[in-house]
Amino acid sequence: METTKRVINISGKFGSWTVIEKQGKQVLCKCDCGTQKLVYSHTLTNGRSTNCGCKKRKESIPVGVNFGRLTVISDIEVKGKRGELLLLTLCRCGTQKYVSKNSLKRGLTQSCGCLQRDSLKTDKTIHGHCKSHEYNSWLHIKRICYNKNHHQYKYHGGCGIEVDASWRDNFAQFLKDMGLAPEGTVISRIDQESDFAPGNCLWIPRKEHYRQIHVLRRKEFFISQTLPKPVVTNSEINVSPNIVRAIIKDHANGEANMNKLAIQYKISTQDAINIILHHV
Repeated sequence: METTKRVINISGKFGSWTVIEKQGKQVLCKCDCGTQKLVYSHTLTNGRSTNCGCKKRKESIPVGVNFGRLTVISDIEVKGKRGELLLLTLCRCGTQKYVSKNSLKRGLTQSCGCLQRDSLKTDKTIHGHCKSHEYNSWLHIKRICYNKNHHQYKYHGGCGIEVDASWRDNFAQFLKDMGLAPEGTVISRIDQESDFAPGNCLWIPRKEHYRQIHVLRRKEFFISQTLPKPVVTNSEINVSPNIVRAIIKDHANGEANMNKLAIQYKISTQDAINIILHHV
């Protein structure tokens, strides 16, 4: 029994393929969906190749189907720059946008982009300090406690220092406890062996902070020794015991602004810092 082998001619049809050009053992074909592709001649003639694969991929999404904030408003699929299929959608905010059909089906796209923008606006509304010194300080103490690649980690997280749970994921609480940082100050711990936590932190002048860093680095070289804590007496800071007790009490009640305490009790900021550092 003889079998008739189909001849491949230009413009010939093989399923959804239309022959455009012969190139040796391969044939340049164009699918009904618009895709052009080189196909082996024998796969056309034996019926193994009838389309570019679009028949399997084509699962239509009806008009009116919602994906997050997006609603499909046209079932006409448009080919994108990378060959992906796009559908026209209407976002809840009123924006029309072509979105990848695959991204919609996989749940990767939920809006025209307004969802992310609204989320950022919400964050700014919550604390209003996204670019502030206080916010950067909050990020900094988390980095030095949990980022092992940070150059200060060995002095903090590497020594077991952590950020209190009430602050770790809550900047608003951190700001409430610490208050606004006076100009030229940085966050510091009263007890250098304890965590960044309410009651153990205060805003101190940057110069004093650099002195503390120097002490920390000295401890790295003399780890086997215990560096004595400087003893500062009331007479040395020239502050009455009543004022010392009052400042300690105010700080215990949540006041972390040393400049404010200094002004309130008519003493120097450095004296206020020394009272907290050496009497708490």
